[in-house]
This record gives sequence, C-alpha cells and structure tokens, in this order.
Amino acid sequence: MAAVIENQEQWYTTISNNETFTLPIRYQHAHVTGEGAFSFVLQAIDSKTGKYVAIKKVREPFRDAMHAKRTYRELKLLLDFNYPDTQVVQLYNVFTPERDVNNFQTLYFVLNYIDYDLHEAIQCTTFTEEHIKLVIYQLLRGLKLIHSAGIVHYGLTPQNVRIDKCGNVSITTDFVANFPSNDNSACNIPSRSWDAPEILANPAQCSSKVDVWSVGAIMAELILHQPLFRGEDHMDYLKQIIDVLGTPDPTKIDEICIPGAASYIKQIPVHPPQDLNKLFGFKYAAGNPQPISGVSPMGIDLLKCLLTFDHRDRPTAAQSLAHPFLADYHDPMDEPTLNSIVDQHQDAEYSVEEWKKIIWQLIQDFVIPSWANESIHDD
Repeated sequence: MAAVIENQEQWYTTISNNETFTLPIRYQHAHVTGEGAFSFVLQAIDSKTGKYVAIKKVREPFRDAMHAKRTYRELKLLLDFNYPDTQVVQLYNVFTPERDVNNFQTLYFVLNYIDYDLHEAIQCTTFTEEHIKLVIYQLLRGLKLIHSAGIVHYGLTPQNVRIDKCGNVSITTDFVANFPSNDNSACNIPSRSWDAPEILANPAQCSSKVDVWSVGAIMAELILHQPLFRGEDHMDYLKQIIDVLGTPDPTKIDEICIPGAASYIKQIPVHPPQDLNKLFGFKYAAGNPQPISGVSPMGIDLLKCLLTFDHRDRPTAAQSLAHPFLADYHDPMDEPTLNSIVDQHQDAEYSVEEWKKIIWQLIQDFVIPSWANESIHDD
C-alpha cells in the first residue's frame, strides 16, 4: 500500500514498493503496478475526472547524455502522437515537482490507463477470429499513423501493446528509434520473437516494414498462445523463420542479406514452407461445429503477407489495412495520418544540461488536452 507521508499545497509525497513519488494532489491512491529498467509505473485515480490513470516515473532521466536524449525522445513522441482515438497511448499530463531547471531531476508522464498488456491477455484469453481481427486492425491503424509521420516503432511486442477489457488497443511509445535517421544502431539489438529478418540479416535495409512483420508475429501468437519464432541467437532465429516460411529464392537472399547472413542461410538445408492452414487454421473440439481457435483462409492469407521474408514484397501498414480479412473495420476516411515529423534535435548530441533545458521547456509549454479532463460521467 502507498502511504502519504507529507502534504504540501498542491503536491504530496507517497511511498510505494520502497520508491518515493511526489505527485500533484489530483492524483490519489497511487501505487506501483509495474517496474522496468527505465521507469516505474503507478496506477492512480484522477480526482478531477474520476478515471484511473497510469503515471510513469522515468528512472534517472538525466543519468548521462544518452539517458537524457532517450528521455527527450520519449516525451517528444508522446507529444507528437497525442490524439484521441489513434491506437497510440495518450499523454494526459507531464510534470516535475522541481521548481526550476537548475534542480530538475524528476520527470513523470500521466497516461491513459489500460488494464493489461497484450502478453498478459494472451496468457489468459482464447482469442476468436473476430477478436484477432479487431486487434490486428487496431495495430495496423496505429502503425499507419506512426509511419505516416516518418517514425518506426522497432520495438513492437505483445508487452508494448496495451489492451482493455473491451478489446481496445493502444501502442506504447517505447520506440527504439526514429526513422529515417543517420544512426542504424537501432537495428543492432538482441533478437526477439517479433523481429523482422532484415533486422538481423541486413540492418541497413530496415524500414517501417519491420513493424508490419511484428504485427504478423503477434497475430501468430494470438492464435498459438506462444511466440511462433524462438531463436537462441540471431542465426538460430533466422533458421526458425526459414523452417516455417521455407527457404527464400537464392537470388533474393543475395539481394536482401549481408554476405555473412546470406552464407549462413544458404548452408541451411532447403525447406519447403510449412502448411500454414494446418498451423493457423480453424481447430475444432469433438462435437462442436464452432472453431475453438485459429483463423479462416482469408486470415491466413493476411498472416502470410505480414510474414513475408523479403521486406520489398511485404505490404505497408496502410496496404495491409486494405486486406479483405479486415474489411469489416477498414475505412480509409477513419484511419488518420500525420505530416512527417521534423525533429531538429533528432541527431543532436548535447550535454545533460542542454537536454534538461529542452525538456524543461516542453513541460512548461504542455497544456492538458481537453479530452484528458473529461469526467468519467461524460463517457
């Protein structure tokens, strides 16, 4: 339980999980619900609206210049994508209890509260085809917005997708990198079960389509209740992909892979693709005419498109939305886009103090959106 140990005029200090938090008094009953390498997450009640909110305290935002830049980038992306009904997490408030930039050490984001992450939901929920269709549509709708602004997520996993009890989805802004950028290091990350093959086989060819692959991997996981690909290392991960999708054409391997990756793939015995209908198609219980899991042939066709090994042939998020499997939800007039985001600091290298000044000014300029102040009784 969190315990209030000090009250000030508009702030109070609370301790939860042995961590101290200083919050505006409008956010009550705060307690830690999650903790990661870069942040603590609290659940609280916004006393002004009656709604639950998630409060993210950035851990050591100004430890060094790299952390400061990461903090700036996260706040900038939250601000740039802060719209209602976009499948991207919403920023209700941003604050620091410090009174001036010289003492600025603490940073909090107040976000829309969503019950679960998708990983948690997969562990305890059987997703029908309609549920899968709705989740995948929302992910692609959110990515269409993100990609239209010239940004790539690079870190799309079930843990970075939030889902509520009604199936509404929000993508978190724990983006690894902006795109395009002069820095390709974002691709040089440990392999995960949702990484596109080009992240490992040719980082220089990474594009927004790495996120489309991740949607395909998430779709497969919604059906199987476990990741489709689980490599012990980069090369084993590529082998697992080939085991399922089949060996790519040798000419394509040379075109889309760096020499080391191409050489490794060519050493793998030639594999035909697995029968995706057997792997992902409808499954039935004895005596029950209704499927208990899986998707229809049209859903399998979308999955095959999303998990195209050659990124050049893989559809974009916008193209994927037009697939017949998503026809019940697809409406181009209701799938927002943005102009490309121009960030003058994207490739800058500043000192910690310079990053502090930039972030401080963003906080001072922030205005709580009107929709963030809507009462729960207005819903």
